[in-house]
Amino acid sequence: MKAFLLDIDGTTLLGAKALPGAIEFVGDLRARGIPFLWLTNNTSISPAGGLARLADAGLEPKAEEIFTAGDATIDYLLALDPVPRIHLVGTAALRLAFEQAGLVLTDTDPDAVVLGYDTALTYAKIRQAALLLQRGLPFYATHPDLTCPTPEGPIPDVGSFLAMFEAACGRTAEVLGKPEPAMAFAALARLGVDPADAVMVGDRLETDIRMAQNAGLGSCLVLSGVVSEAGARDSLVAPTHVFETLAQVHEWMRSW
Repeated sequence: MKAFLLDIDGTTLLGAKALPGAIEFVGDLRARGIPFLWLTNNTSISPAGGLARLADAGLEPKAEEIFTAGDATIDYLLALDPVPRIHLVGTAALRLAFEQAGLVLTDTDPDAVVLGYDTALTYAKIRQAALLLQRGLPFYATHPDLTCPTPEGPIPDVGSFLAMFEAACGRTAEVLGKPEPAMAFAALARLGVDPADAVMVGDRLETDIRMAQNAGLGSCLVLSGVVSEAGARDSLVAPTHVFETLAQVHEWMRSW
């Protein structure tokens, strides 16, 4: 493999701490000159916030090493003609990223609704988005994860919000982060590596591993996040390899 795409939450970090083997694995990638990107569906914090989390955990990240579902969504929206005005459900950090990229955010007569992870979601926000969706506006979501892993246990993520809006409004969103292959292609274009020469390492079958499968990458499922060994065995989404943690992925890489 000539490059790695690494998930963050549940794979590299759990909360604020590096998971077993993560620091050593990333350090060895750098020492060997193997390019990599952290590829995450987490849109709850800014790129700077993501860097800070990784840095605080001892991973010494660089800004160009992170590619988020928010980045993928921004790129997609900016490529539309005309570029739509957006009603965004998301954190302050995600709103800032959209605005800094040149997207216009508005609650008055928007052209589309975008749903991101929102840690300050209120019923007023839900109501406003639901009314806009019932007008038939285009509907996009940064990612489809049902839950987000935390040290205390999984908590609702965008996929759970999507289920609510589908039940209430009969609307499904176009998803722009993992598992969509376009996110992998955009990340690998940054690295100058073909999909057949790269591997995705993640803890989620329906996002990380399905994206790798859809895009033609190898895949390593780690069991440090939301999937058990039995869940992996019974799933129709088949990873190339299954490991307990990044420490075992590191051992596998060192055997090449």
